[in-house]
Amino acid sequence: MDCIDPPKSVQSIPMNIAFGHSNMDIDCLGSLLLVKKLFPDYRLVKSNLIHPAARKLYTLYQDYFDFLNPEELQGERIDHIIIVDTCTAHRVKEYFNHIKHSDPMIRIMDHHNLESCDILGAAVEGGPYGATVSYLGKLAMTQGIALRPEEATIALAGIYADTGRLTYENVCRADYEVAAYLLDMGASLRLVKSFLENIIEDDQILILNQLLLVASTSNIQGHRILLSYLELEDQVEGLAPVVEKVMDVENPDAYFAFFFIPKKKTLLLIARSRRARIDLHELLYVYGGGGHQAAAAVTLKHQDGPGFYTQFLAYLEGSLKPAIRAKDIMTRNVHTIRDNLSLLDAALFLESKDLTGVPVVNDQGKVSGFLSLRDIMKGRKAAQMHSPVKAYMTKNVVVSEGHLTMREVERIFYKHHIAHLPIVEEGRLVGVVTQWDYLQYKKASAQ
Repeated sequence: MDCIDPPKSVQSIPMNIAFGHSNMDIDCLGSLLLVKKLFPDYRLVKSNLIHPAARKLYTLYQDYFDFLNPEELQGERIDHIIIVDTCTAHRVKEYFNHIKHSDPMIRIMDHHNLESCDILGAAVEGGPYGATVSYLGKLAMTQGIALRPEEATIALAGIYADTGRLTYENVCRADYEVAAYLLDMGASLRLVKSFLENIIEDDQILILNQLLLVASTSNIQGHRILLSYLELEDQVEGLAPVVEKVMDVENPDAYFAFFFIPKKKTLLLIARSRRARIDLHELLYVYGGGGHQAAAAVTLKHQDGPGFYTQFLAYLEGSLKPAIRAKDIMTRNVHTIRDNLSLLDAALFLESKDLTGVPVVNDQGKVSGFLSLRDIMKGRKAAQMHSPVKAYMTKNVVVSEGHLTMREVERIFYKHHIAHLPIVEEGRLVGVVTQWDYLQYKKASAQ
């Protein structure tokens, strides 16, 4: 890696930073979170690229990292750097392009082939772990560091992502030990699963392709229900994993797959659910089915396949509980600030309430913007803390009404990269769905 000799006259306050490779993945994010816990005087720097598999996790948990952008390193004097999840120079080039007038000590923590490190002068540590999170997790365990459940969830997602959910051959004992430690800290396996892609290969690929072609979606009581009806020549073994694959690909709230064998007049219904309100055991018990809330099946003899399919759709319409809406989980006692308040007073208010952001209202009480800690930092850097909030707030605020389903709320979060969704009625603020509200809903599983 190219180095530039730093001039010795720079007098800026030194900074310690940590970053991972470009196009950060889930293991990289989890590793940086643990660095923040292990070395609280280090500032984290994010890549300008985030891997698609990590975007959902980052969007929902971004406040836990408090990232700097690489451009913010310009003009800073960097004393120490921790690099995680890579020891390859070209994968960290975007950061070093902005580090000038510095000769930092570099420490690398990685689980890849450390012998191939080409970052000159760096001290390398780690080893053949399944994930970099596992190495850092061992350090955290040794030091007796406690994690919040959300932090443990982020870290566990890193281990599961890089180890194929602890199934890859590079998995070692430490990966399991750290995973257990994170579970003890309250990590949510349900959330971890929701952040990971699940890909399977099996002998039923033909059935899988047919199901994907015939599957259709219906909105029933606010739930996104996936339905497929397929006629088979004869009984096929191993249909359940195929149904689960379709479930993963299409991501409905629930999936009902009907397999009908005309010559035997036999119908097999396999169902999967991601919502506690869609209790499959309860729904299929009426027909003699078995299973539990999230997975159930029933085999029916002497049936007319198309007729039963139509009958079952009517049964769902009358039996499903209505879906949870934004108004059901929103925070109602919402703190707000006026748009003519000074940035300084707004900063003090957020600090006193331990908030990362707050809706801004005008004199008529209608939402006119949203102010985040990053907005305040922009004003602080410009020495404009006595300017009104409306000069620095985000003005094009995404708002919604309380009837939105949680799937629609999720889509808004991901599309607009936001963590707070103000809920209004007739233009007036009645609540806010925060990332915390949404994640608590997901953890409950999805009711």
